[in-house]
Amino acid sequence: MVLIAALLGVFSLYFLQGRLYRKYWAKNLSTTIHFSKSIAVEGDENQLIETVINKKLLPLPLLKVKFMTSKDLEFMDGTNSTVTDNYYRNDLLPIMMYQKLTRTLPFVCSHRGYYNISSIELVCSDIFISFEGVLTKPANTSLYVYPKSVDANKLTPPFQKILGTLLTKRYLYEDPFEFRSIREYQFYDTLKSINWKASAKTGSYMVNVKDYTASQEVKILLNLEQESIWRYEDLEEESIRLTASLASSFMEQGIPISIATNGKDLVTKETVVLPAGSGSSHLNGLYEALSRIDTSLPKGSFVHTVWEDTPVDYLIIISYYQKEDLQELLLSLQRKKIDFTWIIPTNQELKVTARETLQPAIVEWKL
Repeated sequence: MVLIAALLGVFSLYFLQGRLYRKYWAKNLSTTIHFSKSIAVEGDENQLIETVINKKLLPLPLLKVKFMTSKDLEFMDGTNSTVTDNYYRNDLLPIMMYQKLTRTLPFVCSHRGYYNISSIELVCSDIFISFEGVLTKPANTSLYVYPKSVDANKLTPPFQKILGTLLTKRYLYEDPFEFRSIREYQFYDTLKSINWKASAKTGSYMVNVKDYTASQEVKILLNLEQESIWRYEDLEEESIRLTASLASSFMEQGIPISIATNGKDLVTKETVVLPAGSGSSHLNGLYEALSRIDTSLPKGSFVHTVWEDTPVDYLIIISYYQKEDLQELLLSLQRKKIDFTWIIPTNQELKVTARETLQPAIVEWKL
């Protein structure tokens, strides 16, 4: 009789807890996931924060929290995860009644990009693992990883050359009565622009930034078209970093920047075009646009999809692609007396093969 009573008790418990978990496990259960910083730069460390709250009397000892994100976010804790074409996380988070659990997952932003976690999946079993309930919750958390800056020492000569050309062309110079701001000294600033009073207060050199009575526009054309059937991902990424670094440097000088590229946005699948502008909001928009370029998407012909024969004060073409259609276009710019610089990123495999006539306008950027 005792054995029968025990078996009946176990069966009753099994049946009762099964009904309770099936009916109530998802009730008053909430979860969130978010990046501690929504903007980072290549190489930065960041954190992903998971929070689960169980506001009921029923404990959940077998609760799994699952999500998927890009493998370019390199998580330092490799447990409960699988990395293939993406990063898959599967954490077991036992949570008791009226409890809040928070997990912090540190990672390194190893690659420029735009990363989004759209949903979290909660999987719960009862005590006897007789059933499995699944609930998908929206997450809608995103992260921009901006391209990192290129070596300032390498950037100085081409930047100063282009800036010098712009300054000699500018017929209306800085207005000494139009003060705009004070910022830290950069390698291209003149000594006369140093604000000695502000420098003494901060302990580092600070310079006055004046407004211009008229400003000139620099247009950067970023060509990600492939030179051959081989993709040079290192040159693609360096081209994007160059675009960001040059744009930032020119905007520091109050010079409006516009950008066009045959690289496509990973969300809209459209080519990226940014009209001329300056200021911090324009710079942030530029960095976001460059972060969202997906170099794996097909790229149209530079000559047919990016080039527009519109007047502009100065053109910068960043392109490791050097075929005849591009060279013919640049030769036509020379004949029209249009000022431009062609920056050619190169590596050990790809060298400069452009015509001798174009050499004065070429800057080789070696990786």
